[in-house]
Amino acid sequence: MRRHAAGLLAVGSVGALLVIGPNLGAQAGQGRGRGEGQTVILEQAPTDRAIAIPTEKLAQHLKDMDAKKLQTLRMIEGGKFNVNIRRITNAETALIHPNTTDLWVVLEGSGTLTTGGIVENGKFVGGESHPIKVGDVTYLPAGLPHGVSGVNGNITWLNVRWDTDWPADAEPGAGNFQGRAAGRGAARGARAGGEAPAGGQPPAGAGRAEGAAREGGARAGGAGRGAAGFGAPLEYGGSGEIFISKERLDGYMKDMELKNLGTLRMIEGGRYNVNIRRITAPSTEYHDITADTWVILKGGGTASTGFDRTANGGRVEGTGVSAPAKVGDVFFIPAHFPHGFSTVSPDVYWLNIRWDVNYANFPAAK
Repeated sequence: MRRHAAGLLAVGSVGALLVIGPNLGAQAGQGRGRGEGQTVILEQAPTDRAIAIPTEKLAQHLKDMDAKKLQTLRMIEGGKFNVNIRRITNAETALIHPNTTDLWVVLEGSGTLTTGGIVENGKFVGGESHPIKVGDVTYLPAGLPHGVSGVNGNITWLNVRWDTDWPADAEPGAGNFQGRAAGRGAARGARAGGEAPAGGQPPAGAGRAEGAAREGGARAGGAGRGAAGFGAPLEYGGSGEIFISKERLDGYMKDMELKNLGTLRMIEGGRYNVNIRRITAPSTEYHDITADTWVILKGGGTASTGFDRTANGGRVEGTGVSAPAKVGDVFFIPAHFPHGFSTVSPDVYWLNIRWDVNYANFPAAK
């Protein structure tokens, strides 16, 4: 049994911060456009504790951003990944991140997202546009031009970002390639439900509705994904945007309840994935090389992290740190760190955004 520095830290206010200029190095800080010249960092990503960001703290961050006229607040900086709030009131310059994937969750407001095409002088030539609103989720792979226009008052989104330049021989920890060749990125998928990825047809049952990834909920000794019986994901991450509207997300959760599913893998990238998780009883998990960011979607409970583990991976009572988990709360869980829920009432659903941290020359979790 390994002991961990038990901790679950709430992110502080914008007052105690590091401010970085427009020349922040490569890796996950690439490709900032207008309004991102000043990025405030709240803290560096820990390896020995989780971070809880309740909705009340998020609301305070938005007030602070308005007062300081910030468009980007980097709540967690991990060097090769980061977790941010983006808040804009006008159209932004088209952006391209060569090695960085984005996962957005819209928190406030609405606008129009354009992706694809080419970028000339900060403007789109071609591409596809569609509205985005509160509750929508969108995946933007590395190298895809993207930008927001048509802002109605403001638009604010949680922006979880990770670099995709893993070594070619790095072992996938977050997921698998379902028989595809390992390497940078996964299958080259089209926009939500589009063409079959290059490099082979999807596995049987990989359709949007019927190919739901099934992990059956985390077991007490959850060392990795959870229960067996992992099925095909709904989509494969690749070169195109994957847009998941709030209505589609709500439909997935209803379907999970009807089918008693514990995990729906919406996007599989081999070394990253995006899931809806659902549990109806306490659970524990542990991922050796994979970090998680959670957004609570429905229900609630008590999140527990940093606890000692029993021989079969369960939680030792009286160890670790707990925090309430309710709709809208955000959690960051470092790799190599026990986590789970010690109470659930009556169930809890969360968006689970996961990526591997076994980058070249990247500090290993202790």
